[in-house]
Amino acid sequence: MTVVPLADAVPPPDGTRLRRLPATARTERAEELAALTASSATAVIGPRRMRDLLRAAPDESTEVIVAEQEDRLLGYVHLSTGADVTWLVSGAVVPEHRRRGIGGALLQETMAAARSAGAESLRISGRPAGYAVPGIDRERDGGTAAFLERSGAQQGAPALSMTRPLLDLEPATARPGTTVRECRESDLPALLDLVAQELDPGWADVLHEAAGEQRGQQRILIAHGQDGDLLGFAGWGLVGRDPSRFGPFGVIPAARGRGAGAALLDAALRRMAGEGLAHAWFQWTAPGSPAHHLYASRGFTTLRTYTPYSLPLAGPLGDRTSPPAHQEGPLR
Repeated sequence: MTVVPLADAVPPPDGTRLRRLPATARTERAEELAALTASSATAVIGPRRMRDLLRAAPDESTEVIVAEQEDRLLGYVHLSTGADVTWLVSGAVVPEHRRRGIGGALLQETMAAARSAGAESLRISGRPAGYAVPGIDRERDGGTAAFLERSGAQQGAPALSMTRPLLDLEPATARPGTTVRECRESDLPALLDLVAQELDPGWADVLHEAAGEQRGQQRILIAHGQDGDLLGFAGWGLVGRDPSRFGPFGVIPAARGRGAGAALLDAALRRMAGEGLAHAWFQWTAPGSPAHHLYASRGFTTLRTYTPYSLPLAGPLGDRTSPPAHQEGPLR
């Protein structure tokens, strides 16, 4: 999630109006919306990335609420509703108009829209569709974190973004009982079914889309066990437009702890280096998790730490209690 520092929860100044953009206008105004994030301390969203995030969920589950004054765009919030979770995907207020009530008014309107969609809480963390940033970088973006906490938002477990250079990889080592190779077209039906059933349906969607693109299938590796059973997969350059972005990556629960994940990760990193990439990075994993330990053992170091938030929707703004927010999903 990307949010630049918003304003205190007070009424917006006279002459400022809030409205919800019609579906046809959202992507048309993506460049304007993206420009509002230029000063974000958590993450800047470019126009193409903004369009990708807006298109990642169906129109009927997407709301873009804008604050305008004399037709000038002063701020916005991107809301995405789902069957079980409602996400505040991104939001911003122009620097010279912060702390004037615009951010608070946008948040109130966003909460009203979420309530009308049946939501009981608002997740301010990494929506899986489109792979939004997984929270707020509290170290760099303390203003937004403080605003959310004053509004009643509660912190979830931290999420680590990690990176490693690809110029010092260890030589490949054989792993008896595990075979890693490039995914073939004939492998796709079984892979997509396995990933959807055993790992994450969202990952299956990413793989399906990537397989149809140039070089996409070449950036998917699969692992088989001694008996030929499919154990897992690893990909890179499949999410967004950066080929150095690693993931998604997963091993089915029944096969974990047997080295398949390490074999996939090692093979993927060597393939990435073979493409001439200087580094690999991924958006997030949970600190202390088995995945985190695997990455650390392969030389990955923390790039940034994000804090997801959950904002309960019952009661007045700034006066809420709720269970702690849980972290969104496995590594992506």
